[in-house]
Amino acid sequence: MRSFALLAMLALSGCLPETGGRGTPAPTLQERAECSAAGGDVVAGGLEPWICEVPLPDGGQSCTRGSDCAGFCLAETRTCAPVRPYLGCTDVLWDDGEAVTICVD
Repeated sequence: MRSFALLAMLALSGCLPETGGRGTPAPTLQERAECSAAGGDVVAGGLEPWICEVPLPDGGQSCTRGSDCAGFCLAETRTCAPVRPYLGCTDVLWDDGEAVTICVD
C-alpha cells in the first residue's frame, strides 16, 4: 500500500508546473529571453523567486554621490554598484553625498 501511495504521488507530481523552488512558477522562456536581451541574468533573490539582475555600465567605478552612478553609489567602498537591482541592506550615498542605509528586497 505504501508503495502504491508513493508511486501515485510521484506520478502526480509530474502534473505540477515547473517552479522556482518556492512554489512560484519559474521564469518563462520569454522572460528569460527578455532578461538576456537586456544584458541580464536570471538569478534567485529578493522577495521574488527570481529576478533579472542587469550589470551596470559604471559598476566598480569611483563615486562620491549618487548622481555619479547609473545605480547606487556604495558608501563603504565609494564605488558604483555592479548590478541592478542591488539587493539587501547597504549604505549608499545620495545625490548630495549624504550616507543613508537602504534595504531593497
